[in-house]
Amino acid sequence: MGVARNVLNNPKLVPGGGALEMELSVRLNKMAMEVEGVHQWPYKALASALEVIPRTLAQNCGGEVVRMLTELRSKHATGDGFKYGIDGNEAKIANMEDV
Repeated sequence: MGVARNVLNNPKLVPGGGALEMELSVRLNKMAMEVEGVHQWPYKALASALEVIPRTLAQNCGGEVVRMLTELRSKHATGDGFKYGIDGNEAKIANMEDV
């Protein structure tokens, strides 16, 4: 009920399937490359923590976790794949708007 209320009060949604988390992870890793020394560690730590969501989705759907995460990361790194996530029904990478 709380989720339904939140959607009605603020109707903004993000793509599912770990798409948002992977996009944030890729952007944080890019930001970490711009920082020198130990100051990049917090960026990398948060990026790694955000990848837990797509990794868990890949494991739960029975997919090849390393392959799926690598493919998903590469789609997000190009800049135009921010809507790509893990389709749990098909165990593959898909555009979350189409699923």
